[in-house]
Amino acid sequence: MEHRSVPAQTIWILEKVEGVSTQMKRIQMIVIAWIACWTFVVSGQEYELEVLTAARAVRLVAESEEGAENLILPNVSSIDAKTAKELAQAPQSGLLLDGLSSIDEGTAHELAGFSGFVLTLNGITSVSPGVARELSTFKGRALVLNGLSTINKDLAADLAEFKGQALFLDGLTQVNTEVAGELTAFEGTCLGLYGLKIITEEVVCVLITWQGEKLSVRKEGLTKEARDIMNEHTHSWEVIGDVWASF
Repeated sequence: MEHRSVPAQTIWILEKVEGVSTQMKRIQMIVIAWIACWTFVVSGQEYELEVLTAARAVRLVAESEEGAENLILPNVSSIDAKTAKELAQAPQSGLLLDGLSSIDEGTAHELAGFSGFVLTLNGITSVSPGVARELSTFKGRALVLNGLSTINKDLAADLAEFKGQALFLDGLTQVNTEVAGELTAFEGTCLGLYGLKIITEEVVCVLITWQGEKLSVRKEGLTKEARDIMNEHTHSWEVIGDVWASF
């Protein structure tokens, strides 16, 4: 077992909760992932395991340390639904499973039951409609799927159903107006599309209708026409940088 700090461009506010049950006395962490103005250090319990069974997951959860913000398993490439169900019991605020390359619907369903604030699955490069629908039911604050390089209109609609505050899809390199239109249905505060290489005026005309607050995109990816449209039209959001670059 290895413990180390992981830098992240996000804000973590720690609040001591007094006068409640033993479990609730654990340091409560509120993740404000849509503000990316400063760099903070995020610590957690990181395990170098490559294979994880349900029984081992039970032990990991039982070993969880008081105040550890994240459970980090960067080298586990696959888990089944039973293992995912055990991991979802982790008391940490973040569950980082970036080593997973793919998951099925049953596993996605169990991971979506995680009671923490942040679920990251950055190693997954594609998802089925069923997996997307299951993940969108996660009740935390931030769903991070930066490994996805492309999605179609239907997948965008499924992911936009996520009811948290931040949806990160920074692995997407391009989106058309149909995909952008579905993503504008996301009702959260922050939408991460930092991987887009070129953002055309047509796409910006669609994104302008999104009612969020923080849009994470590369300013240099905006065409001149797109920038002109942004300057000429009122929109609720502001452009921010790459929130998860060093996470």
